[in-house]
Amino acid sequence: MDAKTLLAGIQSYAQAQQEPAWLQQLRQQALQAYTTLPLPKFEKINYRDWPLFDFTVPQLMRSEPVTGVLAKTAATQQFYAVGDSTIQLTLPMDALQQGVILSDLRSAIAHHGDLVQTYLMQKALKVGDDKLTALNTAMMTNGFFLYVPKNVQLKAPIEILQVVDNRTTQNYFSHNLLIAAAGSQVNVIQRLASVGEQANAAHMLVEVIAEANSQVNFAGIDTMSAKTTAYLNRRGYLAADAKLDWEFAEMNAGNVIADFDSELKGRGSEAMVKTIAIANQAQTQALDTRVTNYGKQTVANIVQRGIILDEATLIFNGIGHIIKGAHGAKADQENRLLMLSSKARGDADPILLIDENDVEAGHAASVGRVDEQQMYYLLSRGIPKPVAERLVIRGFLAGVITELRSQRLRHELNDVIERRLTDGQTN
Repeated sequence: MDAKTLLAGIQSYAQAQQEPAWLQQLRQQALQAYTTLPLPKFEKINYRDWPLFDFTVPQLMRSEPVTGVLAKTAATQQFYAVGDSTIQLTLPMDALQQGVILSDLRSAIAHHGDLVQTYLMQKALKVGDDKLTALNTAMMTNGFFLYVPKNVQLKAPIEILQVVDNRTTQNYFSHNLLIAAAGSQVNVIQRLASVGEQANAAHMLVEVIAEANSQVNFAGIDTMSAKTTAYLNRRGYLAADAKLDWEFAEMNAGNVIADFDSELKGRGSEAMVKTIAIANQAQTQALDTRVTNYGKQTVANIVQRGIILDEATLIFNGIGHIIKGAHGAKADQENRLLMLSSKARGDADPILLIDENDVEAGHAASVGRVDEQQMYYLLSRGIPKPVAERLVIRGFLAGVITELRSQRLRHELNDVIERRLTDGQTN
């Protein structure tokens, strides 16, 4: 689609939604950036022919709720959306009374426009970051908006379920914004899933802004089907003494490229990124995780564990970057992959970029196969090989899973992992 036609479609959509002038201008700036910027690079992965670029002009389509297992999960969610349609939106009374705002992005633009304008694509993400980020900003049709006011500390998690509607070929451009004001605390569990049998592409961005002394714990459990090709971008911006814990379970069955980045802007800020990924069949997953230390006394940690089965490909790129002037900064990362097939392909690439002397930094990486001694021990005791493999894999992943904050989340993740491993061994 040529830029002129796309611009006309974006303008028509924005006007139909009665979007404010600042947002229409942002969309136009993003489209201009999209036409000129290069695609982001994911090492050893060529995704140019993926259907991420098979899109039409933005349009708002109604989606029906899902049924089955997903419907049971949906019943417990504070925010539940299918495609562009927000199906369920609830907040505990104590959160409402303290001024917490949870809504879909369209409603937030209409009712909290000044707040959205202050943060949307201003700190965690910028229009000029890369081609795919710009495309999402130009094309976004919905997402969630969460604002936690100053010094409000929420104990119960905010649970979010977003479902890509593959019952149609509707574009999915989701843009999500979380703002934790100074001194606040919030736990968020975001679940991504899909429904339907049509091949589709999903572009999903999350911006997390953690203001001074705030704490954000963000868990993402992604279980989209093989029919969904996905671009995921989750970004964090941390002010002084802010803390952001990311916990990711990449259990998608389709091809995925993902950017998980955090910028430690304020002195004493800390970011922890824990990722578990499983790739099977002919799937490709490329995950870039970056933490950049800008402020003094900042702390960055990256821990990634991956399992590869069948003919799948899984790439971990971990980047720790300490900017000059970030005195006393710390950056550590660990990237480990376990392969269960001679046809599997895996790479764990730790990268440290150090521009300052007064720092601490380290990294570790490994790519290997199932330990033969462990397998022999289990098989010699009559345990079937598929079960023995799963026990070894669980041991490999246990160090990350046991550190997850939510016990319920740990149980849910164990069930998801079991399904993914069973699917891989069956096929």
